[in-house]
Amino acid sequence: MAGKGRLTGLLLVIVGSISWGASGTVADYMFLTQHVPVLWVVGIRMFLAGILLLLTYKITVGGSIFTIWHDKSQASLLICFAIFGMLMSQFSYLSAVRFGNAATATVLQFTTPVFIIIYYSISRRKLPVRLDVISIILAVVGTYLLATKGEFGSLTISKLGLFFGICAGIAGANCTLIPIKLLNKYDPRLICGWAMLLGSLPIQPIVVIDTPHININPTLIFELIFITIVGTMVAYLFYVASLNYLEPAVTGTLSSFEPLTAAILSVSFLHLKLTFVEVIGGLLILMMAFVQALPQKNKLE
Repeated sequence: MAGKGRLTGLLLVIVGSISWGASGTVADYMFLTQHVPVLWVVGIRMFLAGILLLLTYKITVGGSIFTIWHDKSQASLLICFAIFGMLMSQFSYLSAVRFGNAATATVLQFTTPVFIIIYYSISRRKLPVRLDVISIILAVVGTYLLATKGEFGSLTISKLGLFFGICAGIAGANCTLIPIKLLNKYDPRLICGWAMLLGSLPIQPIVVIDTPHININPTLIFELIFITIVGTMVAYLFYVASLNYLEPAVTGTLSSFEPLTAAILSVSFLHLKLTFVEVIGGLLILMMAFVQALPQKNKLE
């Protein structure tokens, strides 16, 4: 893939990654200033994003959005993806931002490949290959440095921030593994649209109960629109579109712009102070994405 098409793909994945990283910082600022509940934000974000994705599919493709419900096995898989993939991912990531910060949460979310490697190793009863082992070591050491700042035996970041950050990595693995069969048969916008909409339904009662007690103001509305449209719609659609021009390994590597963007914006606008050890820890986790992009024989698939 060369020339204009490759350049288009590069721009799409970079803009998509920057959009996701920026939305994390906006969410961080929103939690700091608006003091809104995480589940309330998740419920609104997923509900609106789900409807918008389904509308996008209907307008651009024109097919029925209910096709997937004709197959009971596929429908069951979609429900699992909605709860254990999409809802878990959105809730754990935003909780990691709420109890920690956007930069650390986005970096910890990058541990997803480790959990995928572990899953395949256990399910196939096969030891990871060398590069996978290196990836695991990079992730463990990087996470340890982020959590302790190199101070052995002490935890220097919020326990809940660390917990939900790791949960976000696990949820990312679920989002990768659960919908594989669905994505082989249906359009990604249809799958993710329904997953977001369905995943938001269990927490809609919380949205209804909390809304009267929340100070709805123009700034909060803008922040919600930003993390829904830019951080979800644009980030997702641009990333998926980039796969038409680039290899998955390249898009996965370039998605490292997510934590880079979150870190730069958090330091610049939220006055987040990162120590040298934390930067090294974050870089080790990001290196894992580049290691996973390297060609290797007998790699677990």
